[in-house]
Amino acid sequence: MFTSIEGPSAKAWFMWALTITFLLLQFILQGSVSGMAPFLAKDFNTDVASVGLISSSYFWTYLLLQMPGGLLVDRIGAKQLLIAGTVICAAGTLLFSMSQGIHAALWARMLTGLGTAPALACCFYLIGSWFTPAYFAFVVGLSEALAMFSGGVGSEIISTAAMHLGWRTVLVWAGMLCLLLTVLMSVFLQERPKQSHHKPKPTSVLSIKQQLVAILGLPQIWLNGLFSGLMFPIISVLATYWCIPYLMARYGVTIQVAALGNLALFLGTGLGCPFLGHLSDFFRRRKVLMAIGALAAFVSLSMALYIPNLEFAFVVALFFLTGLFSSVYMLPFALVNEIAPNDARGTAMGFTNMLNIVFGAPLFTPLVSFVLKGHAEVAPDATNFSASSYTLGLSILPLSFLLALLVLLWIREPLKT
Repeated sequence: MFTSIEGPSAKAWFMWALTITFLLLQFILQGSVSGMAPFLAKDFNTDVASVGLISSSYFWTYLLLQMPGGLLVDRIGAKQLLIAGTVICAAGTLLFSMSQGIHAALWARMLTGLGTAPALACCFYLIGSWFTPAYFAFVVGLSEALAMFSGGVGSEIISTAAMHLGWRTVLVWAGMLCLLLTVLMSVFLQERPKQSHHKPKPTSVLSIKQQLVAILGLPQIWLNGLFSGLMFPIISVLATYWCIPYLMARYGVTIQVAALGNLALFLGTGLGCPFLGHLSDFFRRRKVLMAIGALAAFVSLSMALYIPNLEFAFVVALFFLTGLFSSVYMLPFALVNEIAPNDARGTAMGFTNMLNIVFGAPLFTPLVSFVLKGHAEVAPDATNFSASSYTLGLSILPLSFLLALLVLLWIREPLKT
Protein backbone atom coordinates (compact mmCIF):
# COMPACT_ATOMS: atom_id res chain seq x y z
CA MET A 1 0.00 0.00 0.00
CA PHE A 2 2.78 2.41 0.88
CA THR A 3 5.70 3.19 -1.41
CA SER A 4 9.23 3.83 -0.22
CA ILE A 5 11.90 4.18 -2.90
CA GLU A 6 14.88 6.35 -3.65
CA GLY A 7 13.94 9.84 -4.76
CA PRO A 8 14.53 11.31 -8.22
CA SER A 9 18.05 12.36 -9.19
CA ALA A 10 19.21 15.96 -9.58
CA LYS A 11 19.58 15.31 -13.31
CA ALA A 12 15.94 14.24 -13.53
CA TRP A 13 14.88 17.52 -11.90
CA PHE A 14 17.09 19.47 -14.33
CA MET A 15 15.47 17.78 -17.33
CA TRP A 16 12.09 18.60 -15.85
CA ALA A 17 13.13 22.24 -15.30
CA LEU A 18 14.04 22.62 -18.98
CA THR A 19 10.69 21.30 -20.19
CA ILE A 20 8.53 23.02 -17.56
CA THR A 21 10.05 26.38 -18.51
CA PHE A 22 8.61 26.02 -22.00
CA LEU A 23 5.28 24.85 -20.58
CA LEU A 24 5.10 27.92 -18.30
CA LEU A 25 5.98 30.20 -21.20
CA GLN A 26 3.18 28.54 -23.17
CA PHE A 27 0.62 29.40 -20.49
CA ILE A 28 1.84 33.00 -20.31
CA LEU A 29 1.70 33.44 -24.09
CA GLN A 30 -1.67 31.68 -24.18
CA GLY A 31 -3.25 34.40 -22.03
CA SER A 32 -1.01 37.26 -23.13
CA VAL A 33 -3.57 38.92 -25.41
CA SER A 34 -5.91 39.67 -22.48
CA GLY A 35 -3.07 41.57 -20.79
CA MET A 36 -2.33 43.54 -23.97
CA ALA A 37 -5.93 43.97 -25.16
CA PRO A 38 -6.22 47.78 -24.76
CA PHE A 39 -2.91 48.36 -26.53
CA LEU A 40 -3.79 45.96 -29.37
CA ALA A 41 -7.20 47.54 -29.87
CA LYS A 42 -5.58 50.97 -30.12
CA ASP A 43 -2.74 49.95 -32.46
CA PHE A 44 -4.98 47.85 -34.73
CA ASN A 45 -7.79 50.43 -34.61
CA THR A 46 -10.36 47.79 -33.72
CA ASP A 47 -12.73 46.77 -30.92
CA VAL A 48 -12.49 44.35 -28.00
CA ALA A 49 -14.44 41.64 -29.87
CA SER A 50 -11.81 41.55 -32.61
CA VAL A 51 -9.05 41.38 -30.01
CA GLY A 52 -10.90 38.42 -28.49
CA LEU A 53 -10.81 36.76 -31.90
CA ILE A 54 -7.04 37.23 -32.00
CA SER A 55 -6.78 35.64 -28.56
CA SER A 56 -8.95 32.63 -29.45
CA SER A 57 -7.09 31.94 -32.70
CA TYR A 58 -4.24 30.51 -30.62
CA PHE A 59 -6.48 27.58 -29.66
CA TRP A 60 -7.47 26.76 -33.25
CA THR A 61 -4.11 25.12 -33.90
CA TYR A 62 -3.30 24.25 -30.29
CA LEU A 63 -6.39 22.07 -29.82
CA LEU A 64 -6.33 20.44 -33.26
CA LEU A 65 -2.67 19.42 -32.89
CA GLN A 66 -2.86 17.70 -29.51
CA MET A 67 -3.20 14.24 -31.06
CA PRO A 68 -0.68 14.80 -33.89
CA GLY A 69 1.69 16.30 -31.33
CA GLY A 70 1.38 13.22 -29.15
CA LEU A 71 1.99 10.97 -32.14
CA LEU A 72 5.14 12.90 -33.00
CA VAL A 73 6.42 12.57 -29.43
CA ASP A 74 6.26 8.79 -29.82
CA ARG A 75 7.67 8.83 -33.35
CA ILE A 76 10.62 11.26 -33.17
CA GLY A 77 11.04 11.79 -29.44
CA ALA A 78 10.36 14.70 -27.09
CA LYS A 79 13.70 16.48 -27.58
CA GLN A 80 13.42 17.04 -31.32
CA LEU A 81 9.78 18.04 -31.02
CA LEU A 82 10.50 20.53 -28.22
CA ILE A 83 13.34 22.08 -30.22
CA ALA A 84 11.06 22.44 -33.26
CA GLY A 85 8.26 23.75 -31.02
CA THR A 86 10.38 26.46 -29.43
CA VAL A 87 11.59 27.63 -32.86
CA ILE A 88 8.03 27.78 -34.24
CA CYS A 89 6.80 29.48 -31.07
CA ALA A 90 9.58 32.07 -31.36
CA ALA A 91 8.67 32.69 -35.00
CA GLY A 92 4.98 33.13 -34.19
CA THR A 93 5.70 35.44 -31.26
CA LEU A 94 8.14 37.60 -33.24
CA LEU A 95 5.76 37.79 -36.20
CA PHE A 96 2.99 38.86 -33.84
CA SER A 97 5.27 41.64 -32.52
CA MET A 98 5.67 42.93 -36.09
CA SER A 99 2.03 42.55 -37.21
CA GLN A 100 0.29 45.71 -38.39
CA GLY A 101 -3.25 44.40 -38.64
CA ILE A 102 -5.71 41.80 -37.39
CA HIS A 103 -5.14 39.25 -40.15
CA ALA A 104 -1.38 39.16 -39.64
CA ALA A 105 -1.92 38.89 -35.87
CA LEU A 106 -4.33 35.96 -36.37
CA TRP A 107 -1.80 34.02 -38.44
CA ALA A 108 0.97 34.77 -35.96
CA ARG A 109 -1.13 33.57 -33.00
CA MET A 110 -2.05 30.39 -34.87
CA LEU A 111 1.65 29.77 -35.50
CA THR A 112 2.35 30.27 -31.79
CA GLY A 113 -0.39 27.76 -30.93
CA LEU A 114 1.18 25.33 -33.39
CA GLY A 115 4.58 25.63 -31.71
CA THR A 116 3.29 25.19 -28.16
CA ALA A 117 0.81 22.38 -28.95
CA PRO A 118 3.15 19.49 -28.02
CA ALA A 119 4.57 21.19 -24.89
CA LEU A 120 2.37 19.40 -22.35
CA ALA A 121 2.62 15.97 -24.00
CA CYS A 122 6.43 16.33 -24.19
CA CYS A 123 6.65 17.45 -20.57
CA PHE A 124 4.57 14.55 -19.26
CA TYR A 125 6.37 12.13 -21.56
CA LEU A 126 9.76 13.15 -20.17
CA ILE A 127 8.43 12.99 -16.60
CA GLY A 128 7.46 9.38 -17.34
CA SER A 129 10.97 8.71 -18.68
CA TRP A 130 12.97 10.34 -15.88
CA PHE A 131 10.75 9.72 -12.83
CA THR A 132 9.51 6.42 -11.45
CA PRO A 133 5.73 5.78 -11.35
CA ALA A 134 5.85 6.47 -7.61
CA TYR A 135 6.68 10.11 -8.36
CA PHE A 136 4.82 10.64 -11.63
CA ALA A 137 1.56 12.11 -10.25
CA PHE A 138 3.41 14.40 -7.85
CA VAL A 139 5.67 15.86 -10.54
CA VAL A 140 2.73 16.21 -12.95
CA GLY A 141 0.78 17.93 -10.16
CA LEU A 142 3.71 20.24 -9.44
CA SER A 143 3.88 21.07 -13.15
CA GLU A 144 0.17 21.87 -13.20
CA ALA A 145 0.51 24.04 -10.09
CA LEU A 146 3.28 26.10 -11.68
CA ALA A 147 1.24 26.33 -14.89
CA MET A 148 -1.74 27.62 -12.88
CA PHE A 149 0.48 30.21 -11.25
CA SER A 150 1.94 31.36 -14.55
CA GLY A 151 -1.53 31.50 -16.12
CA GLY A 152 -2.93 33.39 -13.13
CA VAL A 153 -0.25 36.07 -12.97
CA GLY A 154 0.85 36.03 -16.62
CA SER A 155 -1.76 38.50 -17.84
CA GLU A 156 -0.89 40.94 -15.05
CA ILE A 157 2.84 40.67 -15.79
CA ILE A 158 2.27 41.11 -19.53
CA SER A 159 -0.08 44.06 -18.96
CA THR A 160 2.38 45.86 -16.67
CA ALA A 161 5.33 45.18 -18.98
CA ALA A 162 3.37 46.29 -22.05
CA MET A 163 2.41 49.52 -20.29
CA HIS A 164 6.04 50.41 -19.58
CA LEU A 165 7.89 48.83 -22.51
CA GLY A 166 5.24 48.51 -25.21
CA TRP A 167 3.52 45.28 -26.23
CA ARG A 168 5.76 44.75 -29.25
CA THR A 169 8.91 44.90 -27.11
CA VAL A 170 7.41 42.43 -24.63
CA LEU A 171 6.72 39.95 -27.43
CA VAL A 172 10.24 40.38 -28.84
CA TRP A 173 11.69 39.45 -25.45
CA ALA A 174 9.34 36.44 -25.26
CA GLY A 175 10.50 35.32 -28.71
CA MET A 176 14.14 35.67 -27.65
CA LEU A 177 13.43 33.55 -24.57
CA CYS A 178 12.00 30.83 -26.84
CA LEU A 179 15.20 30.87 -28.90
CA LEU A 180 17.31 30.67 -25.73
CA LEU A 181 15.31 27.60 -24.70
CA THR A 182 16.01 26.12 -28.14
CA VAL A 183 19.75 26.38 -27.50
CA LEU A 184 19.54 25.01 -23.94
CA MET A 185 17.42 22.04 -25.00
CA SER A 186 19.70 21.29 -27.95
CA VAL A 187 22.73 21.14 -25.66
CA PHE A 188 21.42 19.66 -22.40
CA LEU A 189 18.08 17.86 -22.86
CA GLN A 190 18.14 14.05 -22.87
CA GLU A 191 15.22 11.78 -23.74
CA ARG A 192 15.81 9.31 -20.90
CA PRO A 193 18.46 8.12 -18.45
CA LYS A 194 21.40 6.39 -20.14
CA GLN A 195 20.60 3.06 -18.47
CA SER A 196 17.17 3.01 -20.15
CA HIS A 197 17.07 0.86 -23.28
CA HIS A 198 13.63 1.91 -24.50
CA LYS A 199 13.76 3.57 -27.92
CA PRO A 200 10.96 4.68 -30.22
CA LYS A 201 10.05 2.40 -33.09
CA PRO A 202 11.01 3.52 -36.60
CA THR A 203 8.60 5.87 -38.27
CA SER A 204 6.16 4.41 -40.78
CA VAL A 205 2.65 5.16 -41.98
CA LEU A 206 1.49 1.76 -40.74
CA SER A 207 3.02 2.26 -37.30
CA ILE A 208 1.22 5.59 -36.95
CA LYS A 209 -2.08 3.92 -37.80
CA GLN A 210 -1.35 1.22 -35.25
CA GLN A 211 -0.48 3.93 -32.76
CA LEU A 212 -3.88 5.56 -33.18
CA VAL A 213 -5.69 2.25 -32.94
CA ALA A 214 -3.73 1.36 -29.81
CA ILE A 215 -4.91 4.53 -28.05
CA LEU A 216 -8.34 5.19 -29.54
CA GLY A 217 -9.21 1.51 -29.10
CA LEU A 218 -8.69 1.65 -25.32
CA PRO A 219 -11.95 2.64 -23.56
CA GLN A 220 -10.01 3.45 -20.39
CA ILE A 221 -8.09 6.21 -22.20
CA TRP A 222 -11.39 7.78 -23.28
CA LEU A 223 -12.90 7.46 -19.79
CA ASN A 224 -9.91 9.02 -18.05
CA GLY A 225 -9.83 11.89 -20.54
CA LEU A 226 -13.57 12.38 -20.08
CA PHE A 227 -13.24 12.50 -16.28
CA SER A 228 -10.43 15.05 -16.54
CA GLY A 229 -12.41 17.14 -19.00
CA LEU A 230 -15.49 17.17 -16.75
CA MET A 231 -13.47 18.33 -13.73
CA PHE A 232 -11.30 21.00 -15.38
CA PRO A 233 -14.06 23.54 -16.34
CA ILE A 234 -13.84 24.97 -12.82
CA ILE A 235 -10.71 26.70 -14.17
CA SER A 236 -11.32 26.90 -17.92
CA VAL A 237 -14.91 28.16 -17.48
CA LEU A 238 -15.53 29.63 -14.01
CA ALA A 239 -12.09 31.07 -13.18
CA THR A 240 -11.31 32.19 -16.72
CA TYR A 241 -14.62 33.82 -17.65
CA TRP A 242 -17.48 33.97 -15.15
CA CYS A 243 -16.20 34.15 -11.58
CA ILE A 244 -15.60 37.91 -11.41
CA PRO A 245 -18.86 39.08 -13.08
CA TYR A 246 -20.84 36.57 -10.98
CA LEU A 247 -19.44 37.87 -7.68
CA MET A 248 -19.90 41.47 -8.82
CA ALA A 249 -23.57 40.79 -9.63
CA ARG A 250 -24.23 38.84 -6.43
CA TYR A 251 -22.48 41.15 -3.94
CA GLY A 252 -22.19 44.47 -5.74
CA VAL A 253 -18.43 44.57 -5.15
CA THR A 254 -15.76 46.13 -7.33
CA ILE A 255 -13.81 44.14 -9.89
CA GLN A 256 -10.74 44.20 -7.64
CA VAL A 257 -12.66 42.66 -4.73
CA ALA A 258 -14.41 40.11 -6.96
CA ALA A 259 -11.00 39.04 -8.28
CA LEU A 260 -10.36 37.49 -4.84
CA GLY A 261 -12.75 34.68 -5.81
CA ASN A 262 -10.76 34.10 -8.97
CA LEU A 263 -7.52 34.05 -6.99
CA ALA A 264 -9.05 31.53 -4.55
CA LEU A 265 -9.91 29.15 -7.41
CA PHE A 266 -6.42 29.33 -8.91
CA LEU A 267 -4.75 29.05 -5.49
CA GLY A 268 -6.85 26.04 -4.46
CA THR A 269 -6.14 24.24 -7.72
CA GLY A 270 -2.46 25.16 -7.65
CA LEU A 271 -2.02 23.76 -4.14
CA GLY A 272 -4.24 20.74 -4.76
CA CYS A 273 -2.42 19.43 -7.85
CA PRO A 274 0.94 18.58 -6.17
CA PHE A 275 -0.68 17.67 -2.82
CA LEU A 276 -3.21 15.21 -4.23
CA GLY A 277 -0.62 13.97 -6.71
CA HIS A 278 1.72 13.19 -3.81
CA LEU A 279 -1.05 11.43 -1.89
CA SER A 280 -1.94 9.28 -4.88
CA ASP A 281 1.73 8.38 -5.36
CA PHE A 282 2.20 7.59 -1.67
CA PHE A 283 -0.82 5.31 -1.38
CA ARG A 284 -0.54 4.14 -5.02
CA ARG A 285 -4.27 4.67 -5.44
CA ARG A 286 -5.75 7.26 -7.80
CA LYS A 287 -9.42 6.35 -8.20
CA VAL A 288 -10.48 6.79 -4.57
CA LEU A 289 -8.99 10.30 -4.52
CA MET A 290 -10.71 11.09 -7.81
CA ALA A 291 -14.05 10.06 -6.29
CA ILE A 292 -13.49 12.07 -3.09
CA GLY A 293 -12.37 15.10 -5.06
CA ALA A 294 -15.31 15.08 -7.48
CA LEU A 295 -17.86 14.64 -4.68
CA ALA A 296 -16.28 17.28 -2.44
CA ALA A 297 -16.00 19.74 -5.37
CA PHE A 298 -19.70 19.20 -6.13
CA VAL A 299 -20.68 19.87 -2.50
CA SER A 300 -18.49 22.96 -2.04
CA LEU A 301 -19.50 24.59 -5.34
CA SER A 302 -23.18 23.80 -4.77
CA MET A 303 -22.99 25.45 -1.34
CA ALA A 304 -21.34 28.53 -2.87
CA LEU A 305 -23.95 28.85 -5.63
CA TYR A 306 -27.20 27.82 -3.96
CA ILE A 307 -27.09 28.75 -0.25
CA PRO A 308 -28.60 32.24 0.04
CA ASN A 309 -27.24 35.08 2.18
CA LEU A 310 -23.73 33.68 2.44
CA GLU A 311 -21.03 36.15 3.39
CA PHE A 312 -18.66 37.09 0.57
CA ALA A 313 -15.64 35.74 2.47
CA PHE A 314 -17.36 32.37 2.95
CA VAL A 315 -18.08 32.05 -0.77
CA VAL A 316 -14.43 32.85 -1.52
CA ALA A 317 -13.41 30.11 0.94
CA LEU A 318 -15.78 27.68 -0.77
CA PHE A 319 -14.25 28.60 -4.14
CA PHE A 320 -10.82 27.79 -2.71
CA LEU A 321 -12.07 24.36 -1.58
CA THR A 322 -13.71 23.78 -4.96
CA GLY A 323 -10.42 24.51 -6.70
CA LEU A 324 -8.55 22.28 -4.24
CA PHE A 325 -10.83 19.27 -4.72
CA SER A 326 -11.32 19.69 -8.46
CA SER A 327 -7.54 19.47 -8.94
CA VAL A 328 -8.06 15.70 -9.19
CA TYR A 329 -8.51 16.46 -12.90
CA MET A 330 -4.77 15.79 -13.30
CA LEU A 331 -4.81 12.28 -11.73
CA PRO A 332 -6.15 10.66 -14.93
CA PHE A 333 -2.86 11.61 -16.59
CA ALA A 334 -1.11 9.32 -14.08
CA LEU A 335 -3.56 6.49 -14.85
CA VAL A 336 -3.10 7.01 -18.59
CA ASN A 337 0.67 6.85 -18.13
CA GLU A 338 0.22 3.43 -16.50
CA ILE A 339 -2.30 2.15 -19.04
CA ALA A 340 -0.74 3.27 -22.33
CA PRO A 341 1.94 1.20 -24.09
CA ASN A 342 5.45 2.62 -23.72
CA ASP A 343 5.65 3.57 -27.39
CA ALA A 344 2.27 5.33 -27.31
CA ARG A 345 2.52 7.36 -24.11
CA GLY A 346 2.92 10.67 -25.93
CA THR A 347 -0.12 9.97 -28.08
CA ALA A 348 -2.12 9.05 -24.98
CA MET A 349 -1.10 12.24 -23.16
CA GLY A 350 -1.98 14.42 -26.16
CA PHE A 351 -5.38 12.75 -26.56
CA THR A 352 -6.15 13.07 -22.84
CA ASN A 353 -5.20 16.75 -22.87
CA MET A 354 -7.40 17.30 -25.93
CA LEU A 355 -10.42 15.87 -24.10
CA ASN A 356 -9.48 17.94 -21.06
CA ILE A 357 -9.59 21.15 -23.14
CA VAL A 358 -12.75 20.39 -25.14
CA PHE A 359 -15.11 20.72 -22.16
CA GLY A 360 -13.84 24.19 -21.30
CA ALA A 361 -13.81 27.15 -23.68
CA PRO A 362 -15.05 25.26 -26.79
CA LEU A 363 -18.14 23.64 -25.18
CA PHE A 364 -19.11 24.76 -21.68
CA THR A 365 -18.36 28.49 -22.01
CA PRO A 366 -20.77 28.96 -24.97
CA LEU A 367 -23.30 26.80 -23.10
CA VAL A 368 -23.16 29.05 -20.04
CA SER A 369 -23.50 32.09 -22.33
CA PHE A 370 -26.56 30.53 -24.00
CA VAL A 371 -28.27 29.90 -20.66
CA LEU A 372 -27.43 33.42 -19.45
CA LYS A 373 -28.83 35.10 -22.54
CA GLY A 374 -31.94 32.93 -22.43
CA HIS A 375 -32.74 33.85 -18.83
CA ALA A 376 -31.26 37.33 -18.46
CA GLU A 377 -33.47 39.84 -16.69
CA VAL A 378 -32.03 42.61 -18.85
CA ALA A 379 -30.61 41.38 -22.18
CA PRO A 380 -28.30 41.24 -24.01
CA ASP A 381 -25.64 43.21 -22.09
CA ALA A 382 -23.72 40.80 -19.83
CA THR A 383 -23.28 43.55 -17.24
CA ASN A 384 -27.03 43.44 -16.65
CA PHE A 385 -27.23 39.74 -15.81
CA SER A 386 -28.67 39.19 -12.36
CA ALA A 387 -27.11 36.96 -9.71
CA SER A 388 -29.92 34.43 -10.20
CA SER A 389 -29.19 34.29 -13.95
CA TYR A 390 -25.52 33.61 -13.25
CA THR A 391 -26.45 30.91 -10.73
CA LEU A 392 -28.63 29.19 -13.32
CA GLY A 393 -25.95 29.37 -16.01
CA LEU A 394 -23.18 28.17 -13.71
CA SER A 395 -25.29 25.20 -12.59
CA ILE A 396 -23.65 23.42 -15.51
CA LEU A 397 -20.50 23.08 -13.39
CA PRO A 398 -21.90 21.08 -10.43
CA LEU A 399 -23.68 18.92 -12.98
CA SER A 400 -20.33 18.36 -14.69
CA PHE A 401 -18.85 17.12 -11.40
CA LEU A 402 -21.75 14.66 -11.02
CA LEU A 403 -21.16 13.39 -14.55
CA ALA A 404 -17.48 12.92 -13.67
CA LEU A 405 -18.53 10.75 -10.71
CA LEU A 406 -20.72 8.72 -13.05
CA VAL A 407 -17.82 8.23 -15.49
CA LEU A 408 -15.64 7.12 -12.59
CA LEU A 409 -17.83 4.02 -12.14
CA TRP A 410 -16.35 2.60 -15.35
CA ILE A 411 -12.74 3.63 -14.75
CA ARG A 412 -10.51 0.77 -13.69
CA GLU A 413 -7.30 1.31 -11.75
CA PRO A 414 -4.33 -0.88 -12.76
CA LEU A 415 -3.33 -3.35 -10.06
CA LYS A 416 -0.29 -2.17 -8.09
CA THR A 417 2.39 -4.70 -7.26
